[in-house]
Amino acid sequence: MSQQYPQQSQQPSWAGPQQPGAPMPQPPKKRSTGKLVGFGCLGAFALFLVIGGIVGAIVGDGDSKNDDKTSSAKSSAPSRDVKADDLAGTTTSTLGGDITSWVDKMTSHGVTWEKQGTKESIAGLPPTRDWFGEAKSATFSAPSFVAHGITDTHRGILSLSCDAAGIPKGSSSEQVAIFTDCVTAAGLDGIDNAKVGAWIQTKLPAMLGKAGMQVEHLELGKATISMDTAGATAAISIEQQ
Repeated sequence: MSQQYPQQSQQPSWAGPQQPGAPMPQPPKKRSTGKLVGFGCLGAFALFLVIGGIVGAIVGDGDSKNDDKTSSAKSSAPSRDVKADDLAGTTTSTLGGDITSWVDKMTSHGVTWEKQGTKESIAGLPPTRDWFGEAKSATFSAPSFVAHGITDTHRGILSLSCDAAGIPKGSSSEQVAIFTDCVTAAGLDGIDNAKVGAWIQTKLPAMLGKAGMQVEHLELGKATISMDTAGATAAISIEQQ
């Protein structure tokens, strides 16, 4: 029969001889080299972020200064509104003539003036002066008309017009006289008054009283005369081409 020996408990080689009843020794702690290496890498990465942030701030500050300079340069450039204001002060080409002579002649035809040289302004356009008046008839059936003149600020004439309503049959000669004075009384530059008077005297009587709209034009080089009628109403105007 084989002899059996009592088995002894195995203990780690690092434990050494163990005294009876003594507590089991704890295993040695692992070295923290890996942790130190890990913390070292993190520190280097954090340092890299800090340096990158400083460089970015410097570059960003430079870009901000450049943007400020660009904005300043843009703000100092003239705007379109300034150019429009400069344009508004310029003198335009006109038909010349004397607006005062025209006003006096229209007054002799019974015109009462509501505007006499009133300054008018439209954004983006040169300022103008406005003359507007009306000759009211004594009765509803009698003719009446309005006269309207526009000049630049130096009173150079830009356009003249007259509109008549309630023209009775057989009174074309009176209307011819009014329309002729409306165009010729100002003495516009380069306008042949005799030619204008003959044209109005020929065209207007033939147009009055006809059904529908009748329109005629007379080209005078730098200006155009337009005349139209519709039944008992008529209108004439002269303006630059």
